[in-house]
Amino acid sequence: MKIMKLLAFLLFSVLLAGCSASKPPLMDNPDAGSTGYLLDAGDTVSINVYGEPDMTMKFIIDKSGTITFPYIGELVLKGKTPEQVSAELTKRLSGDYLQNPMVTVNIAEFRKFFVSGEVRNPNAFTYEPGLTVEKAIAQAGGYSDRADRKDLNIRQSGTNKLLENVDVRHSVHPGDIVIIGMGFF
Repeated sequence: MKIMKLLAFLLFSVLLAGCSASKPPLMDNPDAGSTGYLLDAGDTVSINVYGEPDMTMKFIIDKSGTITFPYIGELVLKGKTPEQVSAELTKRLSGDYLQNPMVTVNIAEFRKFFVSGEVRNPNAFTYEPGLTVEKAIAQAGGYSDRADRKDLNIRQSGTNKLLENVDVRHSVHPGDIVIIGMGFF
């Protein structure tokens, strides 16, 4: 009889342990953002050529990822950092057009990110550096009454990869979709 009680206790313990085991929330990889911000469709860039007001302008990057710049023609911005674009512009403007040009490329406005699911105001919002899932939810008016506060996912822009069960401190990038799941109780 003692063996039966012991076996029942062990079986119950194993079942109970299996119920409580859940994956911890996904945290950021600190090395993931080391390559710098890559420009993409929807970003607005400001290009300044020192001493050349006719060559200082703003562009909204379309889905082709290219712009037409005076004297040099087509320039690909998509997939490059602002620093890479600045270096390419400096190189292409040097010599024939300008002597020793000083070019700066800045992001005037980031592309939007999106919040969907169980929030009060699902929508597209303007990205700001340092954005986290928690801040994105706050911009969307907070959780709805039916939200599952542990069912937080991010569909990453560009790769379309779904990160499941992310922590509220996980970073959000321009173009990402933050998805808040629905709870049943």
